[in-house]
Amino acid sequence: MKKTQELTYEQMQLKELADRLEARMHTTTVLAEIVLDNDAMRDGTPGPYLNDYRAGALMDAVIHLSRANFDDFCRLADLAGLPK
Repeated sequence: MKKTQELTYEQMQLKELADRLEARMHTTTVLAEIVLDNDAMRDGTPGPYLNDYRAGALMDAVIHLSRANFDDFCRLADLAGLPK
Protein backbone atom coordinates (compact mmCIF):
# COMPACT_ATOMS: atom_id res chain seq x y z
CA MET A 1 0.00 0.00 0.00
CA LYS A 2 1.44 3.35 -1.05
CA LYS A 3 1.60 6.21 1.36
CA THR A 4 0.30 9.45 -0.03
CA GLN A 5 2.39 12.45 0.76
CA GLU A 6 0.44 15.27 2.31
CA LEU A 7 0.95 18.62 0.66
CA THR A 8 1.54 21.79 2.61
CA TYR A 9 -0.81 24.71 2.13
CA GLU A 10 1.77 26.48 -0.05
CA GLN A 11 2.28 23.36 -2.17
CA MET A 12 -1.49 23.04 -2.62
CA GLN A 13 -1.66 26.68 -3.72
CA LEU A 14 1.14 26.09 -6.22
CA LYS A 15 -0.54 22.97 -7.58
CA GLU A 16 -3.94 24.63 -7.92
CA LEU A 17 -2.40 27.64 -9.64
CA ALA A 18 -0.36 25.44 -11.98
CA ASP A 19 -3.42 23.31 -12.84
CA ARG A 20 -5.53 26.39 -13.52
CA LEU A 21 -2.78 27.92 -15.63
CA GLU A 22 -2.37 24.72 -17.65
CA ALA A 23 -6.11 24.53 -18.36
CA ARG A 24 -6.28 28.18 -19.40
CA MET A 25 -3.20 27.83 -21.61
CA HIS A 26 -4.87 24.92 -23.40
CA THR A 27 -8.05 26.97 -23.86
CA THR A 28 -6.04 29.92 -25.18
CA THR A 29 -4.26 27.67 -27.67
CA VAL A 30 -7.53 26.18 -28.93
CA LEU A 31 -9.10 29.63 -29.34
CA ALA A 32 -6.02 30.92 -31.19
CA GLU A 33 -6.22 27.93 -33.55
CA ILE A 34 -9.89 28.75 -34.22
CA VAL A 35 -8.93 32.35 -35.03
CA LEU A 36 -6.23 31.09 -37.44
CA ASP A 37 -8.57 28.58 -39.07
CA ASN A 38 -11.24 31.24 -39.42
CA ASP A 39 -8.79 33.61 -41.09
CA ALA A 40 -7.61 30.89 -43.47
CA MET A 41 -11.20 30.04 -44.47
CA ARG A 42 -11.89 33.61 -45.51
CA ASP A 43 -9.45 33.29 -48.40
CA GLY A 44 -11.71 31.35 -50.71
CA THR A 45 -12.35 28.12 -48.82
CA PRO A 46 -16.09 27.47 -48.91
CA GLY A 47 -17.87 27.09 -45.62
CA PRO A 48 -19.02 29.13 -42.67
CA TYR A 49 -16.67 31.45 -40.88
CA LEU A 50 -16.96 34.09 -38.19
CA ASN A 51 -17.91 37.61 -39.22
CA ASP A 52 -15.60 40.50 -38.30
CA TYR A 53 -17.47 41.23 -35.06
CA ARG A 54 -17.31 37.64 -33.80
CA ALA A 55 -13.70 37.19 -34.91
CA GLY A 56 -12.80 40.39 -33.05
CA ALA A 57 -14.64 39.25 -29.93
CA LEU A 58 -12.85 35.91 -30.07
CA MET A 59 -9.46 37.61 -30.46
CA ASP A 60 -10.33 39.87 -27.50
CA ALA A 61 -11.01 36.75 -25.41
CA VAL A 62 -7.65 35.28 -26.46
CA ILE A 63 -5.89 38.49 -25.42
CA HIS A 64 -7.60 38.54 -22.00
CA LEU A 65 -6.79 34.86 -21.43
CA SER A 66 -3.17 35.43 -22.46
CA ARG A 67 -2.82 38.30 -20.00
CA ALA A 68 -4.39 36.23 -17.21
CA ASN A 69 -2.01 33.38 -18.07
CA PHE A 70 0.98 35.71 -17.83
CA ASP A 71 -0.21 37.12 -14.49
CA ASP A 72 -0.71 33.62 -13.08
CA PHE A 73 2.67 32.50 -14.41
CA CYS A 74 4.36 35.44 -12.65
CA ARG A 75 2.47 34.65 -9.44
CA LEU A 76 3.41 30.98 -9.74
CA ALA A 77 7.07 31.88 -10.26
CA ASP A 78 6.99 34.14 -7.18
CA LEU A 79 5.33 31.48 -5.02
CA ALA A 80 7.80 28.85 -6.21
CA GLY A 81 10.72 31.18 -5.51
CA LEU A 82 12.03 31.16 -9.07
CA PRO A 83 14.69 33.78 -9.83
CA LYS A 84 13.56 36.83 -11.78
